[in-house]
Amino acid sequence: MKNPIASPWVKSFVKALAGNEVTGAPSHTKIWASVACATATWKFIHIPEPSVDIWMAYLGLVGGYALGRRWIAAKQDVETKKIEGTNNEE
Repeated sequence: MKNPIASPWVKSFVKALAGNEVTGAPSHTKIWASVACATATWKFIHIPEPSVDIWMAYLGLVGGYALGRRWIAAKQDVETKKIEGTNNEE
């Protein structure tokens, strides 16, 4: 019988939540950010009828994290390309 924890899907999911995409090493920052988002989601689900303020706080936390993460990754990509000399200017 196959071990479900060793499946490629589970490994890629864990890497997406807690690993560095480039090196594959665990990322302390990414682990805690995922814990924070999961905790906020858990709490949000268990509020009987969330008010508009709760909705805004939840969406701000999760959406802000996702936006910030993409912005940082884009800046790192630009810096990496500058260092490697592979910018698109020709």
